[in-house]
Amino acid sequence: GVAMKKSQSQEDYLKFIHEAGHGQYVSNKEIATGLNVAPPSVSEMITKLAQEGLVAYKPYSGAMLTPQGQKLAIELVRKHEIWEYFLEHKLGYTKTEVHELAELLEHATSTDLANRLAAYIQYPEG
Repeated sequence: GVAMKKSQSQEDYLKFIHEAGHGQYVSNKEIATGLNVAPPSVSEMITKLAQEGLVAYKPYSGAMLTPQGQKLAIELVRKHEIWEYFLEHKLGYTKTEVHELAELLEHATSTDLANRLAAYIQYPEG
């Protein structure tokens, strides 16, 4: 079936848990601080992500990505890196500028677009 379009904030959560957790649980407090979000919003979002099977939640430990959540997070990071490479190497943006732009673009990029862009710019995978 067609995967439900993840909201940008859901994607931000997945990416944060991926990057902060390294396969371990990340506490709600850490997520709240890291994403600059109110703790109640964090609880709400984690519950939602757990219902969608993207995170495993354990009271007092926090959230950890499931294999499916992991896959999504890795895909997002890849899109981000492809955009950064493209913006810097092909469009001449500075390192500082590319990060914020890539942060926005990664959320609007389908896997197909990411793959085509990677092929077009001969992005060095891996």
